[in-house]
Amino acid sequence: MILCLAMLSSCSGNSDETENGGTDDGILRITADKTAIQADGVEKVTFTVKLGTKDVSEESTMNLILVKESGEENLDYGVRAFSTSVPGTYVFKARYYEGKAMVSENEVTVQVAPVSGGTSYYHKLLGMQFTSVGCQACPALSTTLKAIQTEQPGRLAIASFHMDFGGMTDPMSTAATNNYRTNILGLPRFFYNLRKGTKEMISIKSQIEEELQKELSNYPASCGVAVESVYNASDRTVKITGKLTSNVTNTYRCLIYLVEDGIKYFQTNGANDYTHNNVVRAVVSTSLNGDRFNGEVNAGVESTMQRSYQLEPGWNVDNMRVIVSMLTTLDGGKTYTCNNVNECKLGESADYLYNE
Repeated sequence: MILCLAMLSSCSGNSDETENGGTDDGILRITADKTAIQADGVEKVTFTVKLGTKDVSEESTMNLILVKESGEENLDYGVRAFSTSVPGTYVFKARYYEGKAMVSENEVTVQVAPVSGGTSYYHKLLGMQFTSVGCQACPALSTTLKAIQTEQPGRLAIASFHMDFGGMTDPMSTAATNNYRTNILGLPRFFYNLRKGTKEMISIKSQIEEELQKELSNYPASCGVAVESVYNASDRTVKITGKLTSNVTNTYRCLIYLVEDGIKYFQTNGANDYTHNNVVRAVVSTSLNGDRFNGEVNAGVESTMQRSYQLEPGWNVDNMRVIVSMLTTLDGGKTYTCNNVNECKLGESADYLYNE
C-alpha cells in the first residue's frame, strides 16, 4: 500500500507543475531584453512574462501595463514588444489572467533617449469615423469634426465608414467597414490613426480635441507623405502614387482610401437630403492594414507605391479625394497604426508637409 501510494503520488505530479514543464509558484514576474533604447520608433524592448517558470509572454490573456503619473495604460493583449518616438522614462508591469487576474510583483523601467537630427515633418492625423444613415446621434459627431477641421485646418484627414444600423440599410456601406468595426458596439464612434481600442470617442468636442493633442504628443511623425493621382475619364480609372520619406530606416505600410464628399441622402435625425461627407467609397490597398513596401525603407531615401482603381458609376469625381496613410508598428508587428497621412483631390497631387 505504501509503495502504491508513492507511485500514485509520483504519477500524479506536483499540483504546481504546468503543461509545458514550468513550475507555477503563483507569482508573476516581468523582465526585458534591454532597458535602454532610442526614441526612433524602431528599436524595441521585448518583455518576458513568467508565472513561476511558466512563460506566458505570448498568451492571449497577458497584457503589459504602462505605469504613468496620470494612471495606468493597458497595452493590447499578447503584445510583448515596445517602441516609441517620444524620449522619457517608461515603467512597465504585466497582467495575466488564468482563472483570476494577477499583476507582476515587480516593474521594469526603460530609459528612452532622444534622437538628434532628422526632418521635422508636419503631423497630420487620420480620423476614422464610424456612422450610419440609421444612427440618430451620428450627425452630432459630424458637426463636431467639421468644427475641429475649421479651427485646425489641415490637421485631420477624415475617413467616414458607413454601415447598416438601426434596422436600416445604408447604401454607402462597404465590406471594409465590417472588418474595421471589430469590438465597436455602438454608433457613432471615432478613432485616430487606426489606434482602435484606446478611447471610444462619440461626439464630445473637448474629448476629441484632448485626444488629438495626446496623439500629437505621444506619437510624433517620423515620416512624410506625398500623393500623386492621375484620373483617366475615358475608363474612370485613377492611378495613385503614395510617396514616403523617413527620418529612420523602418518598415512601413501604405494604406489608400478613396472618399467622396457632398453625397445627398436621408439621415436619421438629419434630413431627407442630408449632406454626407468623407464617405469611404473604396480601400484601394489590397490589405486593410496597408500594403508593405519591399524591404525596409531607408532613412532619407524616397520610396513609392502605386495602385490603380476604377471608379463605379454614380461616384462624383469632382467631389472625391485620395487619402494616403503610412503605417508603422510599435509592438513588434502585432498591430500597425498610422504614422502620418496626406490627401488631395482626385486627379491632383499633394507635396510633403513640413513644420514651419
